[in-house]
Amino acid sequence: MVDQQLHSLELDGRRVVYATCGSGPTLVVGPRWVFRLDEEWADLDVRGFYLDLARSHTVVRFDRIGTGLSSRELDAPPSTEDESRQLEAVIRAVGGPAVVFATSCCGPAASELAVRAPELLSGIVYFGGFVTRSDIPEATRESLIEFTRANWGLAAQLFAGLFDPHASGEEILRYTRLQRSSATAEAAAALLELDLTADARDVVPNVYTPALVLHRRGDRTVPIGRGRELAALLPNARFVPLSGDAHLPWRGDARELQRALAGFLHGDAPTALDGASPLTGRETEVLRLVATGMSNREIAGTLVLSEHTVHRHVANILRKLSESSRAGAATHALRAGIL
Repeated sequence: MVDQQLHSLELDGRRVVYATCGSGPTLVVGPRWVFRLDEEWADLDVRGFYLDLARSHTVVRFDRIGTGLSSRELDAPPSTEDESRQLEAVIRAVGGPAVVFATSCCGPAASELAVRAPELLSGIVYFGGFVTRSDIPEATRESLIEFTRANWGLAAQLFAGLFDPHASGEEILRYTRLQRSSATAEAAAALLELDLTADARDVVPNVYTPALVLHRRGDRTVPIGRGRELAALLPNARFVPLSGDAHLPWRGDARELQRALAGFLHGDAPTALDGASPLTGRETEVLRLVATGMSNREIAGTLVLSEHTVHRHVANILRKLSESSRAGAATHALRAGIL
């Protein structure tokens, strides 16, 4: 059986512990909420998910500072900037550029890093992500944070049920214990406050790294509308809704998720802006969907754009490629190596 290898690095006098498995291009899985590398690896579903990815990639995971095997002390309130620096330190330690699998609350930090050091990232997969949780009323956010601080055991159980609505009683108990062993009540409350108040609306429109936004339609932790908002603000992203309601990537229909990931990780990612092409990244993405035979309405639904915007992109594509038809533009782009 393939096992994970544990490593550590130091960042400003704090320990960051990360795990690696597999070989190939680097895929860094951003930390989710509060978990532990060692205890999480003992879960067969979790391990199986990562080992599938490790067949073609070096999969790297790490515990965010304040949780798990990393330094448990939070000397100051956590921030998106600091979380981004942790992600950067791990990528530099293993060697980049890397694709980042940004699960949920890791999204703002991954976006910040993509703007600050784009050379470190070759792609970003946002899973169950968001730009902001402004959909949660302020009073509710404050109540959740205080509830976590005062009743960590009950709060962990609540979150376990949200993450996996169809989990058995035994699974809920295991998720609850895992969270409680991964962070103190104070650290969990501080990290929850960061996750519920982070706002990346000014950052995300400047992320030109190719991106794939995956979101389960029935996600009860982060509603799919948050994922659509994220995809709409990203200039070079594809949005793919998934069936199911689990917030954990390894629960639900694993085959559907793996198919979506395979297309992105193995060469079907949105094309980055390239000075050798007359098309912008978004125009290239639209043309790729045109080449599959999609209508403007279908393209609009896939990319979370208005049908009018898609029509404008298609008109620009035809003009730039000096073609009079959609089929002609697709053929031209394939021959020219644009697609």
